[in-house]
Amino acid sequence: MIIIRKSQVNPLDFSVVLAYQVPGSNRLFRLRRYNGNSHEHTNRIEKNSFTDFHIHKATARYQEKGGVEDGYAEPTGRYAELDGAIRCMLEDCGFDTRTAWQPQLFEVT
Repeated sequence: MIIIRKSQVNPLDFSVVLAYQVPGSNRLFRLRRYNGNSHEHTNRIEKNSFTDFHIHKATARYQEKGGVEDGYAEPTGRYAELDGAIRCMLEDCGFDTRTAWQPQLFEVT
C-alpha cells in the first residue's frame, strides 16, 4: 500500500509511505517512509538528531529493541518536495515506472 500525506499549511510537512497490511488485521507495517524536513527526527538507538528531508527504513534492530519498525531514518538530499519523495520511493522500492499508463479512477461514459 502506498500512503501519501501532505499538510495543507506547511508544504514541507509530508510523508510518502510504503506499507504492508498484515493479513487478518488492520495493522500496517511501514517498510519505508519518505518525510519532509518540517520536524526534527531522532534515531533513538544511535542518539543522533537532524532536521532534514529523511528516509525511514524498517529494521530488525529497532523492532528487537521494542521500537517502531521504521524508527530508524537517514537524512537525504535526493528530494526537496513531495513529488521528488514519491519518485525516490518508486525508484528505491523497485516499481516499474517506464510506462505512462495510469488507471482510471472513474468510469467514462
